[in-house]
Amino acid sequence: MRTPDIFIRAADWAHSRDFGCAAGIGLRRVLLELTGPPRVGACTLDGPVPVPTSWQVKGVAVTWPATTPGVDVLVLVHPGPLTSAIRSRVAAGPQAVITVPALPESLPFSPEQLLAVRARLLRGELRALAARHPHAAEELLAIAGSAGRSAGYSAAAPRIAVISPDPAVRVELPGMEIVADAEVDAVLAVAPPAGWAPADHPTLRDAARRAGRLVSTAPLPAGLPGTVARPGRPLVDAVRHALTLPAAPPPAPRPGTWLRAADQMERRRRLLLDAHLTDLVARRAAAELADLARAHGLEPAPSPDLREVGGQALLIALVAGAAAGRAAWPAGPAAGVLAGVLAALAAGGVRWRRGRREAHAVRAAGEAARIRRAPAHTPALWLRRTLAEEMQ
Repeated sequence: MRTPDIFIRAADWAHSRDFGCAAGIGLRRVLLELTGPPRVGACTLDGPVPVPTSWQVKGVAVTWPATTPGVDVLVLVHPGPLTSAIRSRVAAGPQAVITVPALPESLPFSPEQLLAVRARLLRGELRALAARHPHAAEELLAIAGSAGRSAGYSAAAPRIAVISPDPAVRVELPGMEIVADAEVDAVLAVAPPAGWAPADHPTLRDAARRAGRLVSTAPLPAGLPGTVARPGRPLVDAVRHALTLPAAPPPAPRPGTWLRAADQMERRRRLLLDAHLTDLVARRAAAELADLARAHGLEPAPSPDLREVGGQALLIALVAGAAAGRAAWPAGPAAGVLAGVLAALAAGGVRWRRGRREAHAVRAAGEAARIRRAPAHTPALWLRRTLAEEMQ
């Protein structure tokens, strides 16, 4: 079985990194996980299920909807039809989700499927590493490539059910599969010319409850969630829009959850900012540091004062020129003058370049420290303030 090219490129890049490189260490850790035993979890909609020992895999305890990282394949034990919420989770990935009515004795997936899934997971890990290590982002993103899905993985056409009081209604939905069973991603309700009658309301409510997404060609009854297609708009566009919405309303989050999310956002912002500033200081990118300071509400620091460095360079040039000229004077006045001038230019130039570089490095480090200390007006702070006001 041929190893995917993305694994070879990632391994070569990680091997070429310097000792102690954080990005290289992180990528090697990812490759170690993705080249080890298959990580498989099994569960029902209600709880985890032990993985059979006959599969000879690394079992991972998961619960639906299985957002836990570190899983290659999720086996969902569900004998009934798949609701739109389940189908949306299956399509979202990045793990492969395989639905079975009962756990089989042998693995329910092939080695080729496992390779395709792990290539997709590696692509996501590379992009995550690129976000955490901006100095290596370009190379990591080049390894990941621009393809959104790996080979061997394709999203199925959305399954749409069409209901209407008129049995003769026919609609065309290009790129979608019109079915007449319960496993659908959305329900398209085609209303009669007079709109929905009270007798249709129970059917609409049942369709919205079962599918999670309801698209109607006429205004829906009060209190019934769904999408109403605007007159003149193609029905396929309204259905596509509905498919981008959650299949079921998300649960109401607790204030503590929002506060933890705000803390996580702030930690991630500071981590990325610190990595970006470290890169700018190493490159002494004065223009980019100035732009970043303005973005944080700070006036850029003035250019470093190089008069002291210039004075030191001039003094060193005079001393070195005089010493070299005196040493070469016995060979002749011309030789002494030439040796003195060359020594002065060399010694003074070295001191000027080194001093100028040190001054710009000190300025860059000071500018980075100012930016780190600057009060940040970030979404996390706004979220904290909003929560504090609502909890009072």
